[in-house]
Amino acid sequence: MTISSNSALVMHNRFKNMTRRLRFSPRRRQYCVLTSAAILLLVVVGVVGYLLTGMHYCFDVLVEWKVSKICNQYYTNEVTGYMCPELCAGDTISEFHCPPASHAAAYPFNAHRFLARKAQQFVVVKHAVPDASYEKLSWIDSHRQEEHYPTEQEYGGIVRRYIELRYGVQLPFDKLAGLLALKNKNNRILFHASMRNSWNLIQNNEYLLSRLYEEKEIFPQVLGTCGELFLTELLETVEFVDEGRYHFTNHIDLSKWRYHLKVAVLVLDYLDEMGQNRFQMCSVVLGGFGISDSRMKYHDLRYISTEAAIDRRLSDGRTCAVDADCSYYDCRSRCNATSHQCTAGLLNNNLQIVCEKIFRGTAEEPGILVTEKSSPRLLRILDRCARPASRSDVDAARPWGPSKTLKKQLYNELTSIYEQLASSLYS
Repeated sequence: MTISSNSALVMHNRFKNMTRRLRFSPRRRQYCVLTSAAILLLVVVGVVGYLLTGMHYCFDVLVEWKVSKICNQYYTNEVTGYMCPELCAGDTISEFHCPPASHAAAYPFNAHRFLARKAQQFVVVKHAVPDASYEKLSWIDSHRQEEHYPTEQEYGGIVRRYIELRYGVQLPFDKLAGLLALKNKNNRILFHASMRNSWNLIQNNEYLLSRLYEEKEIFPQVLGTCGELFLTELLETVEFVDEGRYHFTNHIDLSKWRYHLKVAVLVLDYLDEMGQNRFQMCSVVLGGFGISDSRMKYHDLRYISTEAAIDRRLSDGRTCAVDADCSYYDCRSRCNATSHQCTAGLLNNNLQIVCEKIFRGTAEEPGILVTEKSSPRLLRILDRCARPASRSDVDAARPWGPSKTLKKQLYNELTSIYEQLASSLYS
């Protein structure tokens, strides 16, 4: 036998031993198959759940990556913004992280909003992520393959028409100038970046409403922008959000009951301001309300718009089979039984939604005004508010919503109970 044949035999034996080590027993093979199937099932369920629910989970590492990406674009002149130098310096604005569990009710499963520390206070950072509904500002010349942007004057006209079509609001020129605030007008590249960032922010409902109505102090204040990121104030969440709504019917001491009444009155005052400005809230949760300088505001503006815009959305003529097909979250409408189309517009109002979801609640999830200390009269008013039926209880403009008269009764009942409790504590 030659040396080469000996070498081949040695290699063959080594390979045989290696395959023997890697050979799985039937039990091992079954275990690996089951484990692989379980992992694959979890991945499929996660992907399907993501597609069906639209949930976006927040992870601290992704938050850091998002800020780093924006700052890299800032250093390469792809984005601009008055807050970019502070945001990217790492000292003035820092400690970027997902909302803690105590803020989960206000910021549920949203990867596009997170917290940061600015000086000595926490702020909310929101990302105006362009989606399929966003319109592009520039266009490409197919002949020269050049990107073209509108002039500053043309851009102002585009923004004015966009706001008028979307919200039915005509914007004054002084308000328009403050909203645009374009930078670097002498640098073509930076000016176009500023215009592009401005346009993406304006198409974000939360940013635009906060900026358009900042002097009215009904929405979180915008503190600055960098690219498609914008910073807003962090509202002080109402105290009883973390106590568990399922236990409000248990014993509650007088100080907490007075706090529930006080918050309910503040919410009614907030609804007055929303009504005066003709805003409609289409998704209302208890944790969404917060306080800033003793004023009630609402955290999440994604589902808030003008009444005219909501009416137009609900009566767009789409095909329907039941009334729920014509609804938009908590904003309800009716399906036309003859044409099977959505043509009715908004039928309930802010007060009905708040009474049903926040004040009255359900037997399984009672509202903040349903405790063992709630008077029978208060409970009757809450029932009428959540489900108005009589002519005097129904709003003339919104047949499924409570009237101003009923709202006044509720307000007077809450303030009366609050004052009685206050006098009994000090008597």
